[in-house]
Amino acid sequence: MDNTYNIIEAVKAQKEYCETNKAPHFAPTTGNCWSCGRNIYSPIKHGSANNREYTTGVSVEKAGKELVTGCPHCNRSYCD
Repeated sequence: MDNTYNIIEAVKAQKEYCETNKAPHFAPTTGNCWSCGRNIYSPIKHGSANNREYTTGVSVEKAGKELVTGCPHCNRSYCD
């Protein structure tokens, strides 16, 4: 399954998720992490010593289905 990364659409999706589910909106409203400064809705590719790549970031699909409680890049919690 491919993930769609779009900051504007993901911000809207998370806002709608929170409103629909009466959940607190922990994610930064702009998407910029308060700790590392990177946008949580932007993909960042990482490599590892064993040549396995992985991507961090909150996709539009994930933002519309799950409550975002922290930064996927630096792992900072937004609900402490």
